[in-house]
Amino acid sequence: MKVEIEVARNSTFCPGVQRAIKIVEAELSGSKKIIYTAGPIIHNPEVVKRLEFLGLRLLDPNKDQIPELHGATVIIRSHGIDLATEEKLKKGGAIVIDATCPNVKRAQEAAKALEDRGYHVIVVGSAKHPEVISIVGRLSRKATVIENPVQARKWICDNQELSKRVGIISQTTIPQDLFQSVVEAFREHQIELAVRDTRCESVSRRQNEALEMCKRVDLMIVIGGRNSSNTAKLAELCKDTGVETIHVEDPKEIERKTIAGFRRIGIIGGASTPDWQIEEGVKRIRSLAARQP
Repeated sequence: MKVEIEVARNSTFCPGVQRAIKIVEAELSGSKKIIYTAGPIIHNPEVVKRLEFLGLRLLDPNKDQIPELHGATVIIRSHGIDLATEEKLKKGGAIVIDATCPNVKRAQEAAKALEDRGYHVIVVGSAKHPEVISIVGRLSRKATVIENPVQARKWICDNQELSKRVGIISQTTIPQDLFQSVVEAFREHQIELAVRDTRCESVSRRQNEALEMCKRVDLMIVIGGRNSSNTAKLAELCKDTGVETIHVEDPKEIERKTIAGFRRIGIIGGASTPDWQIEEGVKRIRSLAARQP
């Protein structure tokens, strides 16, 4: 069966992820030192496995027992880390190399600037996401993480004193409509508000391209780590358009029944999806389609 495949222009590593991978590869190249990353460098298990094969070691600095780090190199993951953890690594004698995505760094700095001006900082995003943990963990005072406008309205009602002067930033990977809906929830009240849109332009372009592709295809395949927030959000956005959508971590998960009956297939990857996974996805679909009646 003849199948048309459209691959998104923005379908592989975003600039921040590409930068982090290059930093890791440069440190691993010809080095005999122990190289760690403080948590997975990006949210793509296959890429992390490849780097571990090349000699990278994964470090969880929040564990009670951590390896001896004196003289060892520890690379800060692309999502960033909180200030206390960074100081713990340095006090342990580690050589710390910062691979934090520049857009995440910008969000960290925006949050700190708002705090310094006396605003209570609100981060729109997921409280469990390492990027958000790194943002709130670099502030002197407690910040609030809000995931949706319902939570925003409840927080305003429950925190009358704190909510008088609020500064809002965003997790870099959330969709624009989510960020705006939370901001509008605050604007419904008499609050002194400072808003800093710290969403990543690269991720926004990817999300917009995915929505446009959904108008032209009858099946969307989103490739990327299941632990990747932005990849999961891509799949969710595509599903919400009504087009059939599947999210696979490995192109090998694509089966004949996956593409059966579909003639126009779109492929897009998350910000931490390497080009070789996209290429494998295309090859696999072509191979499976060639065996379809």
